[in-house]
Amino acid sequence: MPSDVGIVVKRNSSIAEEIARIVVRELEREGYGVLVDTTVEAGFLSEYRRFDVGVNPPERVIVIGGDGTLLRTFLRLGEMDSPLFMTIKAGKKGFLLDVERYEAAERVRDFLAGNYREAEYPRFRVYVNGDAKACMFNDSAITANNAKMARVHVLVDGQFAMNIDGDGVVVSTTAGSTAYSLSSGGPVVDPRLGVLVVTPLNPVQLFLRSIIVPESSRITVEASVYSNPLILNIDGQYIYELEPGGVVDIEVCKSPVRIARFRWWEGYYERLYTRLLAYW
Repeated sequence: MPSDVGIVVKRNSSIAEEIARIVVRELEREGYGVLVDTTVEAGFLSEYRRFDVGVNPPERVIVIGGDGTLLRTFLRLGEMDSPLFMTIKAGKKGFLLDVERYEAAERVRDFLAGNYREAEYPRFRVYVNGDAKACMFNDSAITANNAKMARVHVLVDGQFAMNIDGDGVVVSTTAGSTAYSLSSGGPVVDPRLGVLVVTPLNPVQLFLRSIIVPESSRITVEASVYSNPLILNIDGQYIYELEPGGVVDIEVCKSPVRIARFRWWEGYYERLYTRLLAYW
């Protein structure tokens, strides 16, 4: 039986609004109810019922936008069980979203008919001085504030891994390995692998390179008492200050994210590098 499907739409985007009209048309044509997330601006969507993805999401949610829209949506989930997401790219960027604008209508019909492959992505809970802050999907960066030197100690499961004097460190999931970590010299990691990537940011110690650890690991980043104040940035969305002596811990979150993928692994690497080359 048809049920309700939620939509999340990038704000202030004419392209996202255009795609949203296509999505709504297809949902209603197939007899499904349309729910609109509370973060979405009114416009033509004002007539539809609202939901909050962090409180009462329906079983299926379509996200229309870029990586930032998707990451904010995932962060709002907290540790709730994930609905099944479909992702439509609105605009030029969007490494994490697999459906292009021109195929939106066809893929919505596939989504409703179950013609997709469900991919499950782990998320990782981030603590600051023992307080849980969020479950990251992409990465967490601990960096110096005001362009001053960061001094941090990195431990994996309580065992010393590296000292970094430089710009800081980024801890990345496989899904986020093509973001900050890659631009800092880290490797591209196939998202199907169960690992985390720890990449030093411009270290004075030139021998330091990325390390790859099992996703079950607990990664600890300690700000040296001799460090300048630091900034923790979770998925490019949530920012926290970290004073000298502060501690960031990262461990697997109990709630992964579920995404419906369409031909995601067919030509994956070719598509990946095409998007990297066409980023600008």
